[in-house]
Amino acid sequence: MLGATPGGLLARYSFADGTVDVHRAWTSDEVTSTMARILSDWEHTLPADRAARIVIKPNLNNDLVALTGNCTDLRVLCSLIEGLRSRGYTDITVCDGSNVGIERRNIDTFKRLRVAALVERYGVRIVDLNRTQGRRVPLHAGGNPEVAAVLLDADFIITVPKVKTHAEAGLSIACKNWVGICRGQDKRHMHYDLGRNIAALIAKVRPHLIIVDGLVGMEGNGPGDGDPFHLGVLAASDNPWLNDNVLARTVGFPWRDVPYLVHGLNDGRFTQQDADTIVRTVPILRPIRPAPPRTKLAELSERRELTWLKHMVRPIVSRPEITELAYKAKIVQDVYFPEDDTVTAVARPDDAECGTCRRCEDFCPTHLKVEEIGVKTEPPDCITCLYCWWVCPNGTITLKGDTNFLKRQIDRYKEQIEQL
Repeated sequence: MLGATPGGLLARYSFADGTVDVHRAWTSDEVTSTMARILSDWEHTLPADRAARIVIKPNLNNDLVALTGNCTDLRVLCSLIEGLRSRGYTDITVCDGSNVGIERRNIDTFKRLRVAALVERYGVRIVDLNRTQGRRVPLHAGGNPEVAAVLLDADFIITVPKVKTHAEAGLSIACKNWVGICRGQDKRHMHYDLGRNIAALIAKVRPHLIIVDGLVGMEGNGPGDGDPFHLGVLAASDNPWLNDNVLARTVGFPWRDVPYLVHGLNDGRFTQQDADTIVRTVPILRPIRPAPPRTKLAELSERRELTWLKHMVRPIVSRPEITELAYKAKIVQDVYFPEDDTVTAVARPDDAECGTCRRCEDFCPTHLKVEEIGVKTEPPDCITCLYCWWVCPNGTITLKGDTNFLKRQIDRYKEQIEQL
């Protein structure tokens, strides 16, 4: 293991079955330079063939802006694609399958999260894993989900998970991110025995490289209604179980409270000595609040034997007023609205209040400068991610267009994101 070194590398943790690197990063420039170093350090794992089929699987769980800590930061995706392109790779696909509520409502998270605009900027492919062909992968307790073929047939898989709490899985990092490779409603198969099936699925379909987006994490009632927190790290690894053990330690989360890690130990994916070494040597960078216990009604709503009842009452419970009541009763975390936003630009009516503040620059995935933000408002310069507006503490950036589904997020998260 190495201590803090120049270039943002905090430590390298080496084990018999893998390595985990943890880097400090926060601003867009730091993300770009850190990603360049990660790809350089891990170049020996990348395909020798520049025409190899590379699949990037971020975490696009739902339509919450990434600065809530829910989804993969566009700054990380931009720097990763740029890094792969600079090395000559030509066949790059970004893909994910958002959660069952998103899929059932036919919500386009790629559009809402601006991932669609990002991939268009770079000319890479995008695939919705909920809407593509798949093959059955037998798991436990009768779980037999279809897993997207584009991932099964890839030459090289890079997963880009978040660091966030999860009401059922404890934590969601690399291993939990793999639920998204199951097609559509087949994700429900994973919940037949969630911890065991997560461990089994990532053992059967293992990513080649893990790059963890630990810039903004989520604590508390994750993954859909937690609170964002500043962690400020990127991590890289070739072993999902060791990776998640190390990252769990950095946020002070006991690995034994993560069921899929317990199953990983029992399956021999890492050793007790590995776990003990991590607890002894990895510092806690920022302790987080775990998800609160699920209510009895929430647990009842997920009972497998009551699936028929859920289908029967869906026309009633899908009504907005009923969904809102379920949210207030803590039965559900996610409340979805069908109308996409129409925000197409940001405006800076007066930058006199900006002073030396450059937060908008720090969070811009395309590296626009403060004098360009709100001026260069069209692709490829701007992908309308709105990160500049979300983090602006001075009110000098305003939105144009209708917020629609974003209104709820703004009411819930705007002040918290300004304080990151």
